[in-house]
Amino acid sequence: MKRKVFWKFRHILIVLGALIIGIGGVTLAKYIAHEFHSYYLDSKHFYFTSNRLTSDNALYQVNNWSGVGSFNISFDLLSQKNTYVYTNYDIPYQVSVTCPNDVVCTLSQTTGTIYSSSTTHSATVTLSVNPQRNYAENEVLTIHIVASSTSPYVKTLTADFQYIVGKQGVTYEIEDEANRAYMILKVTSAISYCTVTEAFGNYAVGATIDNSVYRTLSKANKNKCASKRITLGFNVANLLLDTTSNIIDISTYTTTTVGGVDYINSLTFGIGPVSTVAIKFYKVDPTQNYTYPIVNNSSIVNVTINNPI
Repeated sequence: MKRKVFWKFRHILIVLGALIIGIGGVTLAKYIAHEFHSYYLDSKHFYFTSNRLTSDNALYQVNNWSGVGSFNISFDLLSQKNTYVYTNYDIPYQVSVTCPNDVVCTLSQTTGTIYSSSTTHSATVTLSVNPQRNYAENEVLTIHIVASSTSPYVKTLTADFQYIVGKQGVTYEIEDEANRAYMILKVTSAISYCTVTEAFGNYAVGATIDNSVYRTLSKANKNKCASKRITLGFNVANLLLDTTSNIIDISTYTTTTVGGVDYINSLTFGIGPVSTVAIKFYKVDPTQNYTYPIVNNSSIVNVTINNPI
């Protein structure tokens, strides 16, 4: 009796094992084929890479898109494995993009060649994205980009760029590059009005002012009306705020003491309607690249967006 139970149990294990192998077999086969193809291309000193696109489909998410306005996505196609190893022959390529029907996407080029004689061993492609409508809260705009080498070997690189509309109507990005002493944080408001935070003239606290009227206000009164209140938090071990910036004059801030010196580590200010504020930070480690959201999926600066009152 025990022998029958054992063989029955063994039979079940064999069947389960076969199912697992069957289900995972396709994935495993694709992985092996991909790795073999990469090894083969490396053996031919063929390097077709990118700073954004990858062979396993990179994913970039912008979680605070305002849902309006045009923007650009730029990426480089490279004929190098690293700074010292590159392909010594030309690589022609083609690029395509898939966008929703209500978005016009225009590539700066759909074909080209990375020339071996190029000192950068690269080619830059820019995609212009023009939404034909305003996207609503929590909607997602997905853009799929494909770049393929066409000879002497074929290799395909892809990436998805997802733009998710946030609740606040405010977006932010970091412009940076490695081996530069500073980075720039840009905060943009797509909101078409502001809320009075300090009474002035005929306007009481809580009143709303349209953008067209806001533009006619004096500088002092503009500072009394905001679309949103922005708070920036950052670690002074990584970033130091440019204290010569005019943003400090219209902000409240907190400090932390390091080595007997006070450093600003958070900043709160109001942003006006349909406007952009650029804030400069010096990097403690200039070799870092804090570009957000395309290079990094999270921001080195913690940005909090609140109602103005």
